[in-house]
Amino acid sequence: MASLAWQRSAPLEVKASQPRESQRLILTAQIFYFVFLMMVFIGQRPFAERTQEELVELAANNDGGDLFKQALFIGFALLLTGVQIIRKHPPRYKFSYWPVVIMLAWFCVTCTWGVDPFVSFKRVMQQIIVIYITFCTLSMIGPERLMQSLRSALILSLIICWMSLPIIPAAVHPPSENDRALVGAWRGFFFHKNIAGAVMALCFMVTVNAWIDTKKWIYALWSLMAFVFVVGTKSKTSLALSFAILMVCAIYRALSDSTQKRAVLLLMLALGMVGVLWLYVAYQPVVERIFADPTSFTGRVSIWHVPLAYLEDHPFLGAGFGGFWQVGDLSPSRDYINQVFQLRTAHSHNGYLEIWVTTGPLGLVMLLLSFVALPAWWFLTGTTRENQKLMVPAFAIWVFVLYQNLLETSFFDKDRQVWVIFLAAIATAHATYKARPRRVWNRRFLQSPQPQEPAHG
Repeated sequence: MASLAWQRSAPLEVKASQPRESQRLILTAQIFYFVFLMMVFIGQRPFAERTQEELVELAANNDGGDLFKQALFIGFALLLTGVQIIRKHPPRYKFSYWPVVIMLAWFCVTCTWGVDPFVSFKRVMQQIIVIYITFCTLSMIGPERLMQSLRSALILSLIICWMSLPIIPAAVHPPSENDRALVGAWRGFFFHKNIAGAVMALCFMVTVNAWIDTKKWIYALWSLMAFVFVVGTKSKTSLALSFAILMVCAIYRALSDSTQKRAVLLLMLALGMVGVLWLYVAYQPVVERIFADPTSFTGRVSIWHVPLAYLEDHPFLGAGFGGFWQVGDLSPSRDYINQVFQLRTAHSHNGYLEIWVTTGPLGLVMLLLSFVALPAWWFLTGTTRENQKLMVPAFAIWVFVLYQNLLETSFFDKDRQVWVIFLAAIATAHATYKARPRRVWNRRFLQSPQPQEPAHG
């Protein structure tokens, strides 16, 4: 009698005959996205003045009501939608990352109890548009071209920043800075040296991986220039992470064929983040003395005390998305501020704490699920020798931003450069993970062995 058995077959081969695609539309969408990235990187006020009056004015007017920026982003979204409608080729990526959609819906709900629901809603809509642009572009051009666009935008930004140093005085923080720790630090066309340091650190990691993959000397040159610029920014966090994550990526690349060993690496990264929190708890007085010094880490601990004090009084729902800092005189943070400089603070200097204080514990859980746990699974099970050119740089960006958010706020931070780069990495990783070859199980019939005839003597 025949019996059933399960047999694991080789990965399915990609069909040789692909539908004919409109290369012109793909190129158009890629150009749109590249221009969008450059607009985000450069911003509306490159080489902006940083006088005390300017900083106070920026803090007072930072309510999410920039009509020019809103019109610009809506315009990009409409252009990409138009290209999407007239395209004649099947999508390279079909959106299925619903945890982000659910999280954005929750953010909209939290706007209803914010002190200024309209300001909170405008900030949520800005996030929706930025995320839509990223994933809409991905669906048309695919993860490889998306990563190419990101790499090109980072390299062009690097070139502009280097060219600006000898000819534009504002490319270096001037002696007139109120924060003396900023004086002499390179910033290029960015508003602050920490932003420049983070973007150039990401450029360094992306170009190093491109050099390893292509063996082209030009990428080695770009990576060297990016690293030197990070040093010039005096950004301690970015410089330290550049070294650490480069080593982690080298190990991750070497383990692209071993899921078990990658699991150990990811576990070590998770333990590293837990270790940072443990050090803070165990050595809180020492850590607070170091971080509270405005000349070392811009008084981060004193800033953290503001949202933590608010959470003690409002532990469940939060202040509403984008509704804690800089919402005018109604800002909930003003009731807990204990130093004058905190009036100009735009965020909590900790991305996890910022989401917690604005969207509550549920928002924090959604963040950890959407941008920590699920991507960890993609990087654990989805990297192969064939797709590591995309997964390894995306992994580097992912790890950098996760750790950077312990001291800065990048998650859902308007249209900030690091957040947009992070979105591109997440989109690339998700699309690459979905497209990975998968083994399938086929059912086959096994013939039972025939009974042997008894021997007669």
